[in-house]
Amino acid sequence: MKEERIFFPSNGVQLEGLLNFQGTSPFKGGVVFCHPHPQYGGDMNNPVITAALDAASQEGFTTLRFNFRGVGKSSGSYGDGIGEREDVKAAIECIDSRLKNSNPSLTLVGYSFGAWVGLPIAVKDTRIKGIIAVAPPLAMYDFGLVKGCKKKKLFVAGSQDPYCPTSLLERWYQEVEEPKSLTIVPGADHFFFSHSRLIVSPLKEFFREF
Repeated sequence: MKEERIFFPSNGVQLEGLLNFQGTSPFKGGVVFCHPHPQYGGDMNNPVITAALDAASQEGFTTLRFNFRGVGKSSGSYGDGIGEREDVKAAIECIDSRLKNSNPSLTLVGYSFGAWVGLPIAVKDTRIKGIIAVAPPLAMYDFGLVKGCKKKKLFVAGSQDPYCPTSLLERWYQEVEEPKSLTIVPGADHFFFSHSRLIVSPLKEFFREF
């Protein structure tokens, strides 16, 4: 997989990203990846993000992973989740403009903090047709906005995740609108240490059916 390093604007800052353009026919679509918390070492090279990236690229999707403001070579500083939501909007605009497709079919993948800042944008943006949340920290943040969303959705979490407890996730999942699917990775915690590759299969299935 060959990725092009790009920079794109986001409300006064420049964000660093890696774009892999798939010129496949028929058009598969594009995927934006939102990494975990910037203040705890999260960046676009996170193993969970790269595993998700592999799943999308193997299924022929154009991909864009990027660093939130203040991370890596992205300018600016941590924006308390507010600035990062602007970054998600900017990333969607960026991949949309690169695809140059009149009817874009985009998916957003958010891991942990990336799910918290990314999903509210994905729910509202009509270009986003699919949503994947890996380890959404339900015990820390409100994800109520997702419940009424009728877009195709996949939720993935570890069975030992204290920030996304299985019991809480399963109760919340029952209230989420179809279409939806849920994968619990046995033995994995919030960080998916030694388990990150186990998310590839369910994500590939999601992309294959997308």
